[in-house]
Amino acid sequence: MATFPVVRVRVGAASSAAVVTLLATAALGNQALAGWRTARANSDGWSGWVSVLFSPLQLTGWRFSAPSGADSTDHWLAPLVFNVILVAGSVFLVALTARGGGRLAVGLATWGAVTTAGGIAAAVCTPLAYAGVKGQAAQAFQLSVPMGLALGFILGFIAGILALIFGGEGAAAASSAEPAPNQYENTATLPMPGITWPNTD
Repeated sequence: MATFPVVRVRVGAASSAAVVTLLATAALGNQALAGWRTARANSDGWSGWVSVLFSPLQLTGWRFSAPSGADSTDHWLAPLVFNVILVAGSVFLVALTARGGGRLAVGLATWGAVTTAGGIAAAVCTPLAYAGVKGQAAQAFQLSVPMGLALGFILGFIAGILALIFGGEGAAAASSAEPAPNQYENTATLPMPGITWPNTD
């Protein structure tokens, strides 16, 4: 049976998504790197590519207490909600979609699942991030959801490569674990013994 390889595919791909999203949210989103993220999000190095790559990380900027001073109006709960949904949603969607079918299929499923989770996380945390801010809600979603999708796209690409390595072996095993053909399936074409017809010549 191919049950064990399929479970191995899902565990490998989901673990890859969990590691990548946890590293991005916990390591790069912590309060100590707020200035580092902001500087790179506002940078035009590499002809603007640095800004494109680091701007979505602003969504992950978390802290465990409300800010004080000039930043006291920031909604600090929104990044925590975003990070939890991004990590948990990525693991759930990858485990749901990654199955046997080859290394490429596992990598693409992981990539797409993490990208989707990023968009969902941004949509869910947007009301928290813009609570009390005047303006149309649609404009807030137009700003945050594309950034969430972009972050999921980048992290999903990395997670997809890891899934090719760790989940791909199980995918190859699942693909090769097809049942052998039945050796008796072609016996219907053999002549039936025991009946002889007389010679009519």
